[in-house]
Amino acid sequence: MVIAVFARRLRPGVSVEQFVHAWAPYGDEPYPAGVEVALDPADDRRILTVIRFDGGMPEFRAAIPRLIHPESRARLAELVESTELEG
Repeated sequence: MVIAVFARRLRPGVSVEQFVHAWAPYGDEPYPAGVEVALDPADDRRILTVIRFDGGMPEFRAAIPRLIHPESRARLAELVESTELEG
């Protein structure tokens, strides 16, 4: 299993729903990993995304084109002030 974690700081006034809508890929193809999104209870602008991929690194590398959608990066850039953790 491969787990990726992202901690981001949202721009002022951006909601979790806006973030999820911008992050979620378009289309009918199922996303090849489990995803959890949570807010920091002490700071409603800090959002944590955890992606769980059921497979090893070779399978993960092969799935990257289905995991990372170029259009979502552009959409997120409008909503995210900074990425504090990516790994």
